Amino acid sequence: MLCSIAPSPAALIQFRLIQGTAAGIIQPLSQAILLDVYPQRDHGRMLAIWGGTIMAGPILGPVLGGVITDLSSWRWIFALNVPLGFIAILGVGQVPATAELDARTGIDAVGIVLLVLGVGSLQMALERSIGAARFFSAEIIAEAAIAILALAAIAVRGMRSRFTLFKFEVFRNLNFVTSVFYNFIVGAVLFTTIVFLPALSEGPLRYDATQAGLALSPRGIGTMAMMFVVGYLIDRIDHRVFLASGLLITASALLVISRVPTSDGEIWLASASALQGLGIGLLFTPLSALAFSTLAPDQRTDAAGVYSLLRQLGCATGVATMTAVLQAKIHSNFADLMRDGAVAAQLPAQAIDQATFAAYTGCFQTMAIITAGVLPGILLFRVLRADPVVPIVG
Repeated sequence: MLCSIAPSPAALIQFRLIQGTAAGIIQPLSQAILLDVYPQRDHGRMLAIWGGTIMAGPILGPVLGGVITDLSSWRWIFALNVPLGFIAILGVGQVPATAELDARTGIDAVGIVLLVLGVGSLQMALERSIGAARFFSAEIIAEAAIAILALAAIAVRGMRSRFTLFKFEVFRNLNFVTSVFYNFIVGAVLFTTIVFLPALSEGPLRYDATQAGLALSPRGIGTMAMMFVVGYLIDRIDHRVFLASGLLITASALLVISRVPTSDGEIWLASASALQGLGIGLLFTPLSALAFSTLAPDQRTDAAGVYSLLRQLGCATGVATMTAVLQAKIHSNFADLMRDGAVAAQLPAQAIDQATFAAYTGCFQTMAIITAGVLPGILLFRVLRADPVVPIVG
């Protein structure tokens, strides 16, 4: 509600900070609750349903946001979430308790402060380092140093103290560590695509907000549909088959996006988005199942927080890194255009759009190579075995 009535960009940023702080509680706890209240044999199906709804927001959000912005105002994008929030609050009362309360449990305030400093400084360093001229500035070096020191302090506390922000024992599980790595990569690729495609559509391709949203909407439909299909098949097929297929399809989709024509490309872009949605839908549920199904129940809440955090870091790192690559490609393309003595102000708009378009397509090619390049890592996973179903006699 505060975001919808924000009087200035500075106020909007502050209200978004509050929104993000509160939202950070919801996702990992919802995942941990599902794993606690359902037996292990149902984890794959439950995670598929959970994942389908989780992914619906960031994937369908740009579509609804584009339509709402064109028809009314960006403020309604925030205001419409208020009644949905009240419905969710009413639903929380029906969630069964998953554990006995422990009055001795405390909050690691020092760990939280270190985590905020570490992650915040890391994101600032990544975002502010866009552009080679600033990369080695005093500000970037200071932010990077704070991030390294804060995260190192968290690691030291985790090894020396029993009262820490989360249990580092989760990193001893090979399936969890490998899943976290792929979760980071998937978050980076997916979120960078979500950020870049609207910019490409409304920039060099000259789509309006509604056209851009409609061109991207098949990705959300493909993701949710595939995740529900995976939920029914996940106990019958090796999880690594899903992961290999998902990575190959996602890489192919990114390559198709990089070949989008400059005119009348809406159907091409929509088809590529749908293909990427299918690939992402094959990845999300198997990764979650492999990450949590081999952990002890008392480790799941800590693991869920780490898993969610690393995905968010993947999103931030992917966008910052690829934006830096994008800027470098744009500058390189402009330099090629100005070799004959022309200046940027004299370049025709069509030439500028073409240079920017080529930079975006180059970035999608790079992401396709990265996605395909991490494929061999799936061999590190240990195969999950479904629990045998014991018949009930009598």
